Amino acid sequence: MTPRIPPFLRGIHNLLTRDLTWNDLNKSLNDDMRGMYEFYEGSMKSVEGERRGVKRSMKFVWHLFVAFLLKLTPPRRLMYAVAFVFIVVALSEGKAASAVYSFVIVTFLLAMELADKLITKDELSIARDIQLSLQPGSDVKVAGYDLLSQSEAAKQVGGDYYDVLQLPDGSTLVVIGDVSGKGISSALYVVKMQTALQLFATETNDLRELLIRLNSHVYGQLKRNYFLSLFLVKLLPDGSAEMCRAGHPPALLCRAKDHSTEWLKPNGIAVGMVSSTNGGGESEEKAKCFGPSLETQSLRMEKDDVLFLFTDGVIESVDNTGKEYGLDRVAELFKNCKSETLEQMRRCMIDDLIRHRSGADLRDDTTFLLLKKT
Repeated sequence: MTPRIPPFLRGIHNLLTRDLTWNDLNKSLNDDMRGMYEFYEGSMKSVEGERRGVKRSMKFVWHLFVAFLLKLTPPRRLMYAVAFVFIVVALSEGKAASAVYSFVIVTFLLAMELADKLITKDELSIARDIQLSLQPGSDVKVAGYDLLSQSEAAKQVGGDYYDVLQLPDGSTLVVIGDVSGKGISSALYVVKMQTALQLFATETNDLRELLIRLNSHVYGQLKRNYFLSLFLVKLLPDGSAEMCRAGHPPALLCRAKDHSTEWLKPNGIAVGMVSSTNGGGESEEKAKCFGPSLETQSLRMEKDDVLFLFTDGVIESVDNTGKEYGLDRVAELFKNCKSETLEQMRRCMIDDLIRHRSGADLRDDTTFLLLKKT
């Protein structure tokens, strides 16, 4: 006879397993373990150089434990130590009350940490709404072109950026960019870059000059290992286009007439890596390399031609084996959906990225723009 499960225990089981499958549990644990390690890694002492074995494993666990303790606030660190003493007493002397005290303290600590996390999550959600409000709306118009966009952040806020601006000569400037890294620090740099670029775009029509001014403005203000890649496209209603690139992935031009594709990749190094003028403590040769590195490229788009702009999160999107999406797959995709509408192309790109990831986490912010000559 199958033992009957008491309603109380059945209720506890349902509470703990609600909306949870084995695959969800396995994926969540893997994600949490990787996220925990990435969070504490920077605060841990390295065990590199130690021989593999029990001693190295014990050192790793100890360093991880110390990093965990140091992340707690001093009062919470003390509470955790008290809970640890209670559990030791319970185990050594068999005092059930000590075990209960330890459980209560640890539960209280978890509740406080969870509250902190939820407050931070709410604040990040507000930051995400603000960041989205700074992007062009879905009703943005580009004379002579249709425009569609797609943007997804690896975290709640990200370092990808795009904008549509009017230049003094009446042409339209389409911008897509990516601040290195992800998360709140990259998002704050994006706001700084966007504000500066919008200001400089009211003062010059020259794409190279625009990037040189931006680089002069931000160089030395970015933290180490931070930089900005940008792709600028200046459009006229008749299909004339000029582009300039600063360390950004190439753009893909899809011709409607013969269904050919062409990678557009004018030279240029990323913004913020070197100064635009000598005076930043660099050699004169290095200091002068930003401006000369920038090339412009002109072209003419005919009716129904499509220009695809994207950040590196698209081509560096990985599946569960670590294989990247890559430039070749982008070109192949657009060859196969050459007769689609712009919305169908956007949906096709999104679906293919999802298929490629096969459930793997989004490792980097992913943004792309589609421009079609009307």
